[in-house]
Amino acid sequence: MLRFAHLGCACLFTFGISIASADASAFDVASSDSSSSSDYERGPLSTAWHWVADDFEVLMDTHGQVTFAPYVNARQPRNDFSPGYKSDFYAYVDFFSWKGLISNWLIANTTEIERSDSSGFQLHRISYTLTPGYRYEFDTWIISGLLLHECIHSIDHANTAGAVWWNSFEFGFGSKAAYQQFLVQRYRKPFNDFWSHFDYQVNAGAFLHASGQSFKDPGSIWLGQNTDYRYEEFALLRTHLGRWHNWGSYVDVNQHDWYRANGVIEQKWSVDANVLLMGKANVAAIYYSYVFFDDNIVDNENRLGSAGFKIVF
Repeated sequence: MLRFAHLGCACLFTFGISIASADASAFDVASSDSSSSSDYERGPLSTAWHWVADDFEVLMDTHGQVTFAPYVNARQPRNDFSPGYKSDFYAYVDFFSWKGLISNWLIANTTEIERSDSSGFQLHRISYTLTPGYRYEFDTWIISGLLLHECIHSIDHANTAGAVWWNSFEFGFGSKAAYQQFLVQRYRKPFNDFWSHFDYQVNAGAFLHASGQSFKDPGSIWLGQNTDYRYEEFALLRTHLGRWHNWGSYVDVNQHDWYRANGVIEQKWSVDANVLLMGKANVAAIYYSYVFFDDNIVDNENRLGSAGFKIVF
């Protein structure tokens, strides 16, 4: 009798499991049908919202560079400037990405310092840049667009016409390691050969200006002031010399053209040689920069050389 009781319990238990499994299967089918029905019944607004929101990501990544260098010769490229020191700071802040399109800002500052017989150094002028932009990244290269605002303020002498500034639309493309925000990433990859790795970028821009505006016209606060530039083109060719353990080296050749309203084209050509030391997260480097030719009337550095250090982050 006890044996039959155990057998009956076993049958009831097995029957219960079968019913539970059937109920679970029915629930899964119902859930699947409900989900399919929900997807099927999703309206155009809901579909559009999911298409926009599903690939949106907040980044808040920062990359940039800090440099400081004394000029190594005392030649005066212009009458209002006795070369002393130069310091640069700029940072790219990536705010968000959407379907591969990245929104960022460039915040930059350049300070020029003169040598002074009385105090040793004297602030000459400061220029700053504030630039919203976008870029789209492919596997090895990127395209970018931005609205550039750049302003130059004299400090040690009065400029009766006021500060110089301009706004321009810029567009460019190039290989990733030609851009500073990818430089650290490039040198994390080992390579020990010489003169076989090149990167480049090419950019072009159009300056905002009033119709018929000339250099003597102060201009508009919304467009530009004390400048008659209309277009510009600038490019960089970067040669990676190699990496040895935590050390690396590369050379940049920089070219920049400005097109003025009167048809004059101003040019600047320079070369930078860098020796860098890799840290755990950032890069420290010493560098030498030389300007072969510069006939820019706003910020002339013709035949000036500088040697200093930089931190790339």
